Amino acid sequence: MKRQLILVVQIFMVLLLVTALISVAGCQSASEVTEDSSAAVPASASTEVPSTEVPPTDVPPTEVPEPPEAAPEMITTADEMVGIWLGKVAGETGYVMYTDDGRYTVALVKDDLGSAPRVAGEYWFEDDMIHLRDLENAGHWTECDEEMVGVYEVLVGEDGRVQFQSVEDGCDEGGFTRQYIFANMIQERVGEAVPIAETDGGSAELEAALQTIVDQYVADGAPSAVLMIDAPDLNFSWKGAAGMADPDAGVEMMADDQFIISSVTKMFTAVTLLKLAEQDLLTLDDPIGQYLPEEVVSRIAVLDGESFGEEITVRQLLNHTSGLGDFSNGEDVDENGLPDFKDLVLGEPDRIWTTDSVIEWAIENAPPVSAPGEAYHYSDTNFQLLGQIIESVSGMSLAEAYRETIFTPLGMDHTYFEFNEEVVPGVDGRAVSHGFYLGNDWNQLDSHSYEWGSGGLVSTVEDQNKFLRAWANGELFADPNTMAEMLTWVQAPDDGVYYGLGTIRFVFDEWGIPGLGEVQGHGGLFNSQAFYWPEQNVTIVGTLNSNEPQFGFIGMMIEALSAVAEYVSAVEA
Repeated sequence: MKRQLILVVQIFMVLLLVTALISVAGCQSASEVTEDSSAAVPASASTEVPSTEVPPTDVPPTEVPEPPEAAPEMITTADEMVGIWLGKVAGETGYVMYTDDGRYTVALVKDDLGSAPRVAGEYWFEDDMIHLRDLENAGHWTECDEEMVGVYEVLVGEDGRVQFQSVEDGCDEGGFTRQYIFANMIQERVGEAVPIAETDGGSAELEAALQTIVDQYVADGAPSAVLMIDAPDLNFSWKGAAGMADPDAGVEMMADDQFIISSVTKMFTAVTLLKLAEQDLLTLDDPIGQYLPEEVVSRIAVLDGESFGEEITVRQLLNHTSGLGDFSNGEDVDENGLPDFKDLVLGEPDRIWTTDSVIEWAIENAPPVSAPGEAYHYSDTNFQLLGQIIESVSGMSLAEAYRETIFTPLGMDHTYFEFNEEVVPGVDGRAVSHGFYLGNDWNQLDSHSYEWGSGGLVSTVEDQNKFLRAWANGELFADPNTMAEMLTWVQAPDDGVYYGLGTIRFVFDEWGIPGLGEVQGHGGLFNSQAFYWPEQNVTIVGTLNSNEPQFGFIGMMIEALSAVAEYVSAVEA
């Protein structure tokens, strides 16, 4: 009975297996059958498989339409443009501001957008496109006629930045044009628009007068000239240029070009040292022997066989009462009208000077003129030694000290210490303008590497104005007494000329020029200047890029400040 039961179960299981195989064969997908309609049914499934053919139909298959191409997002109203935008073109940056009253300004410095833009004009939207018209151009691109309207579509990227796509702009001749800039510039909104300074109607005459001064100096023989007047109390800021930045290459001078500031560097050296004094790293009345090698100190001031170097103080170096001779503008042994050291600079143009080699030359060739503290005598030797003291007490190179204490905090982005750090490109990537000494191109002489702490900086009028403003506003020093020390004057041999700590003071009344008061700052070999006019809270910065005429910067300054004084009188009247 048990064996029969097992046999029945086995037969039942076989029947179940056959049924399952038949079901599997019948459930093949229609696609498998269609792909090979002649495929044989498995041998274990003898049951005929029903046909799976799809009956013919006259209804065409449904086509899925392509999604419509999304139109690029565009800005089509002035409201969407209002604000300050950071623009980038070929790695260079600048700013564009659009105001809600339909004006736009372009500047390389954000703070200049409202007061001293490089280009100013008007904009409006018409047919969903932005229209630009230039009204004032300080040389940022090839000037466009006022009737030359640019038309662009303003396309918005996924990141919110915009790019202009040219529709029409006749301002496309001359290489660096409005069309070139706007068609290639990516603009990213970075802030709210600020008011554009409204100037008195007389300011146009003042601007013209200042430009005439600059033009005249070039007409009189200067290779180039730059002048900047910044007068915030008068709501006036202006800069202009004339002449050639590189005469041989035919490159015109621009107001933002870099130039060798020569002895204006002394003011930066003094400020750097005074800031170190605020950190208690030295005091002004310390003898220099505390910070300089004994072999230098014992030999630098030998007068009638006696060494006075040990008596010289840091303060005396700063205000030129050390008694040291001036190595760069001193002895003229061959009596050819040139200081002996300048003969050497011109005669050995490929020579690279170190500060140690300069000091050694001074010891051997520039004897002291007096004992320390007895008299004022202007001397580049003093500021060579001060640069070495800065390095000694700070543990930094002089280039690093300038940058850490002044350039970086003030955002002086186009200033650098020539021969002592990497070249910092000028505005728009332009090269340093050329200065000339008795007709010799100073930029071509490696031998002017001697200037160092007494005259080695390259800068722009804008960067120096930042420095002057911070200095005049008391922002450079933590202690007000430091500024008072810097403005403690000693009388120079000439009337109306005084010297503080790395700072010159000219008193115009003592020159028989009433109404201008005085200025404080410094001048340099190539008629560079950076001065503050306290009476009007005005800064004046510039250069003639030539040592001829000697002290020509004073004449340019007097003419410029007189023009400003006339403007003030007219406004007050």
